[in-house]
This record gives sequence, structure tokens and C-alpha cells, in this order.
Amino acid sequence: MNDRPAAPPVTIAPTGPSAPYVARAADYLTLLLLALIWGSSFLFIEFGLRSLTPITLTASRITLGALVLVAAARIMGHKFPRDARHWRHFFLLGLFGHVLPFSLISTGQVHIDSGLAAVLIATVPLLTLPLAHAFTDDKINARKLIGVLLGFAGIVLLVGPDALGGLSGHFWGQLMIVGAALCFSIAMVVARRIRDVPSLVATGASAVCSTVMIVTLAFIFETPLALEPALVSILGILPLGILSTGLAMLLYFRLNATAGPNFVAGNNYIAPAIGVTWGVLLLGEPFTWRAVAAFAVILAGIVIATVRLPGRRPAPAPGE
Repeated sequence: MNDRPAAPPVTIAPTGPSAPYVARAADYLTLLLLALIWGSSFLFIEFGLRSLTPITLTASRITLGALVLVAAARIMGHKFPRDARHWRHFFLLGLFGHVLPFSLISTGQVHIDSGLAAVLIATVPLLTLPLAHAFTDDKINARKLIGVLLGFAGIVLLVGPDALGGLSGHFWGQLMIVGAALCFSIAMVVARRIRDVPSLVATGASAVCSTVMIVTLAFIFETPLALEPALVSILGILPLGILSTGLAMLLYFRLNATAGPNFVAGNNYIAPAIGVTWGVLLLGEPFTWRAVAAFAVILAGIVIATVRLPGRRPAPAPGE
């Protein structure tokens, strides 16, 4: 019997003086791809809701995403942990990353318009700052705070300052959207604490937990088996499940591990901009210079909040 410990997996990573810059560029590209996928979700949700109810639509996308992630993990030869500690984290991640926020958003938007919802959901980075500072190694500083506030200002400019006028009414709908933003922030902090399993395993396991919870809710509050989905809804569910839930969650985990919750939260500023862009290109919505200015403000805020100044070195990890 061979008792020698298994050799560590071989990884291919950039080396040399340019390595940190290459890695940082990869983080920004991943953030952009993640925002592109999630920003496109609004279009696919609209297709899905043509013949499906909100919770059933959410259950369909999460179930499909879970199947994709679990299949990918098995193909890659990964095994899922069996201990209760890991599954507690997976359950919390599924609850706060999928089930609660998706349900709150779909219910909240019944009472408020999409512009106000975009402003409120963009509070995710603002809520993530103190949570990440308290519970992870991603600490707040003045530069991050300024960048986050600037990005939030860009969202307000994008959807129009008039959207803030809706804050005077429909209190419960607004509270639901803010609650969803808080859930996303908690999920990023939970994900940051899951570091001893591969990203694909963590995403697949949390998606399985999400599936069990959301399918149960669908049968309690709706009648999914009585629905007859139209072709357009099926064409909406496929990208929602495979891309917005499957691939996006894998990118989310990887980026959260390499760059931290505050960096990942920046996608909540880019995604609404992507949604507006799709509206202009595919739905014939009007193009405005205010949108261009808002994009510039959003990107400036992200750069200020996330770029690392030359000559600054990260603090050594414990034990180094």
C-alpha cells in the first residue's frame, strides 16, 4: 500500500514580474464576462415569463444550472464532500445566493418599476463593504468606498434620477429589493469562506441545495405541472440555466476566491449597463448620451475601487 501523500495538482499560472498584472487583467475580463451574462438575464427572464410563473421559472433555471454544474464536476473527476460543515456552507450559499434574492426580486418588481429596482439592487457593493470587512480578509479602505459610491452614482444617472422619486411609496416592494441585495452580499461573504474545495464542487453543491429549496417552494405556492411552457419560454430557460446560473456561478466563485467579495460586487454596476445595451440593440429602446456618461462614471468607480497602486504589496498571509 502506498502511504505517500498525493502530489499537489499542477497549475499553469503566469510567472515573472508581469505575473500580477496578467492575473489582474484576467480578473477584470472575468468580471466583465460575469456582468455580461447576468446583464443578459433580464432579457431571458422576460421570455421565460411569457408562459411560466415566477417561482417555477426560477426553479427551472436553478435545476438546469445544477445539472450542468454537477455533470461538469463529475466529468472533471471531482468528488463532493460528505461532512456536515461543508454542506452547511453550501446550503447557506444556495439560500442567500439564489433562492431568497431571486424570489424577493420577482415579487418586489410587482410593486415597483425596473428603474427603481436597478438602483436598489445596485446597493449590493455598498452592503458588501462592511460585511466583507467584518468577516473576510477583503478590508474596506477610503479608495474602495469612494469607488463604490461613484459606481452607485453612475447607476442613478443610468436609470435616471427620477427613479429615486419612487422611494416615497411601495415600501414593501422596495424593502424586498434591498433584502435581495443584502442576500447577494451575504452570499459573497459565505462563498469567500469556502476555500478548501474546488470552485466547481462548491458551485455544484450549492446549486443542488438551491434546487431542493426552490422546487419545494414552487410546488407549495404554484402549480408547475399544470403549466404549458411556450417555445419562447423554453428558449429563455436554456440560457438562464446554462449560462446565467451554471457558467455564471462558476465564474462568480473563481473570481470571489482570487479577487474578493468587494471586487465581485462591482458586477452589480456593470450588469444594469449591459441590460440597457441589450435593450438598445435588440429591443429598439432609445440610445441616450446620458447612458454613455453613466457607463463612464460606473467604469471609473470600478477602477478606483479595485485597481492596486504600483509599489503596494498585499499583506503576507498568516504563517508567511
